[in-house]
Amino acid sequence: MDKNEEEKIYKEAIAFFGNTSQKIMVVEEMSELTKELCKELRHRGDVDHIADELADVEITLAQLKIIYNIHQAVEEHKDYKLRRLFSNIAELKKKQSA
Repeated sequence: MDKNEEEKIYKEAIAFFGNTSQKIMVVEEMSELTKELCKELRHRGDVDHIADELADVEITLAQLKIIYNIHQAVEEHKDYKLRRLFSNIAELKKKQSA
């Protein structure tokens, strides 16, 4: 499915269920992912269940970006944080090799 089709579905879901309902859904889906990750850490989990819940979280997060109209802001924050992570890793590697 291409990005335009995805966005159309996200917008239809928001229009049909409403902003509040979709915000609640994000919280529920993140909770379900958290539960699956905790199960896996206790060696009782299933990677396929994690993948399934992660897909749900990604779908609902995409809807949040639409609801708040924050696509660009999220990308800017993400870029900054990835660069900072890369810098932190490089600094830690340097300390380890010293």
